[in-house]
Amino acid sequence: MVEWFYGKEGRQYGPIDEVTLSARIATGEIGPRDLVWTEGMDSWKPLQEVRHLTPGADASRSQDAGSQPPGAPVSPYAPPAAGLEGASYTPGPSLPVTNGLAIASMICGILSLVLFCFCGGIWLGIPAVICGHLGLNQLNAPGNQQEGRGMAIAGLICGYLGIAFFVLMLLGGNIRSYQGI
Repeated sequence: MVEWFYGKEGRQYGPIDEVTLSARIATGEIGPRDLVWTEGMDSWKPLQEVRHLTPGADASRSQDAGSQPPGAPVSPYAPPAAGLEGASYTPGPSLPVTNGLAIASMICGILSLVLFCFCGGIWLGIPAVICGHLGLNQLNAPGNQQEGRGMAIAGLICGYLGIAFFVLMLLGGNIRSYQGI
């Protein structure tokens, strides 16, 4: 599998496979003046000069991958290390992790409000309240990197409301039965 590297706006990207490179060319992420390099090329070349990557390029304008035309711009990028042994890769920032208990609390809390008239208010409201409090305790712990405080609070509020609606429904039914309605 051929691995490609490309340079854009002073930054070097790669390795990527040729299919990914072609997709980025098709979407315009990599333009004709952006530099590309793969093993076997003696230097970085503008994309428009690499014959098999440029769609619809005519042969008179294109250069072979191994030759450098006179007066071509000098690349600011160094060819990547051969074989990439010992090369360091620094991944980009990862997405924040949301606390699972906060998610569970919010889901149970919302369902307790939706299903309170089918006895769901109590059976889903209690887990919503428990998960919400446990989730908030985890989120407030020192050194925590998770997110989801708003979800935990929303789950607590919805859970307490679901329980309250269920209790009010029970009390309302009992009051009516005592009044003879």
